[in-house]
Amino acid sequence: MLDPRDPRPSFAIRDLTPADRAALVDLDTSFETDRVYDVITTGHRLELVERALPARVVKRYPIEDVFADWATWDIGFVAVDADDRVRAFAGLEYEPWHARLVLWHLYVTPELRGQGIARHLLAHIEAHGRRLGASRVWLETTNINVPGIAAYARLGYTLCGVDTTYYDSTPESAESAVYLSKPL
Repeated sequence: MLDPRDPRPSFAIRDLTPADRAALVDLDTSFETDRVYDVITTGHRLELVERALPARVVKRYPIEDVFADWATWDIGFVAVDADDRVRAFAGLEYEPWHARLVLWHLYVTPELRGQGIARHLLAHIEAHGRRLGASRVWLETTNINVPGIAAYARLGYTLCGVDTTYYDSTPESAESAVYLSKPL
């Protein structure tokens, strides 16, 4: 657990290694929410309108997607505790044709959320992007990830697009993709 009086993090951020793969399979990617963003589109305007849900829902991202054949991330970072246990993971891809660093995956184990791990990991990602020559970090999440969208907003990420058809052929067809970005 992080001590709020100690500005030094009690975890380290390092490059993902092949040995970390087994630990990633056990990483809990779930989150809970009692809110959702409804995506309202009218003409040339889009709006995210927060709505309360009748009951809390739990969403779990399939961790096996991290290693799927179609996954395109090629840069990985992990946050590890003092015992070198993986507590968070980020998978990235640099797209040089438009100087964009794509954040494909960012997961922090639930019991450590709200303690600064994602903030430190994103700062590391952003610094890495600058070294690569990226002009921005870009990411996609879902309209049900209200807690994640709020966390990204606190860290300077802003809405840059929505796709209401992105998940149409998946079990998440009722969800919409929400795109956020942050200039570097």
